[in-house]
Amino acid sequence: MKRLHILTLTLILSLVAVSALASDYVSTPPPSSFRGLDWGTSLADIPDLVPVAKAGYGNTFFRPEESLKFGEAEILSVAYYFRDKKLYRVGIAFKGRVNQFFLKDMLLQKYGPGRGVGFRYGWMWPDFSIDLSFDNDKKQGALFYTYEGSLKEPQPTEKP
Repeated sequence: MKRLHILTLTLILSLVAVSALASDYVSTPPPSSFRGLDWGTSLADIPDLVPVAKAGYGNTFFRPEESLKFGEAEILSVAYYFRDKKLYRVGIAFKGRVNQFFLKDMLLQKYGPGRGVGFRYGWMWPDFSIDLSFDNDKKQGALFYTYEGSLKEPQPTEKP
């Protein structure tokens, strides 16, 4: 009888642990691209990108004609980051709590609840993440889309 209790308790604890791990990930698919550019797109295939001409920003590019609206939010800039000459990350800079609210609301509607820690809020998938942060002192924030999988072939299935 004692063995049955131990086995039952072990089974219950295992189910709770697996459920906790699974709940860290978002159940909706991650975005497969950003503004028409798939994750893993070769830098050579995006002719309108210009390198950021500031020290420490190697492999970082921008589009001179980039729309400075993202959903309802007014943004300051969009940066495209490359690893092995393939697109893996996009960063959006914005100013003000109102724009933070608009961005977070848009992401909550699209991906559901994420996780918040301090002034950071994010969504995680096994090979993708979205991170929204805000600096109260500077009154500015950033939103990052990061593809963390293999860059040989784009994997996610949904477009933002």
